Amino acid sequence: MTAELISSPATRRRTSWAGRASQHRRQQVGSRDARTDAQVEALWLSLVEVLRAMDDPSSAVLCTVGGAPVAAYGLPKPEVPRVSRQAGTAFATRTRPDGPAGEIETVELTAGRRHTVIASVPGADADHLLSVTAEGVSPPLLEAWTRRAAEDLRQALSVAAAIE
Repeated sequence: MTAELISSPATRRRTSWAGRASQHRRQQVGSRDARTDAQVEALWLSLVEVLRAMDDPSSAVLCTVGGAPVAAYGLPKPEVPRVSRQAGTAFATRTRPDGPAGEIETVELTAGRRHTVIASVPGADADHLLSVTAEGVSPPLLEAWTRRAAEDLRQALSVAAAIE
């Protein structure tokens, strides 16, 4: 099972775009994208490191709100798109709190000893979801930890948008 970021068509398009922008601007944008990718990958790997240390089964998926997978850990590859779509559906059907827009929101699901927390990761370009599932973990602890990871990812993505 892999913990690598999943290459999407949008990511691949970014590396070889053509247009009217100057070469200097292309280098600026490419540099920003590389820094953002490195920050997101470092945050993802730290999340995976914690999940690997757990005795019981665990998994995590970072996906777009529409259900396109960005990164996955602890799931067989054929299951990743399905789990990503399910996270998007579960989050879309939640009851919305009266909190301000752009805040981290969570949905919690429990089945026996298995707990899942899906957290929003609001971004300037697109919103993402972070879904973490673990067995034998306290639901409040999993919720707090997932919320913190989502906040860290949001900050990394918002810094990249501010540079642009």
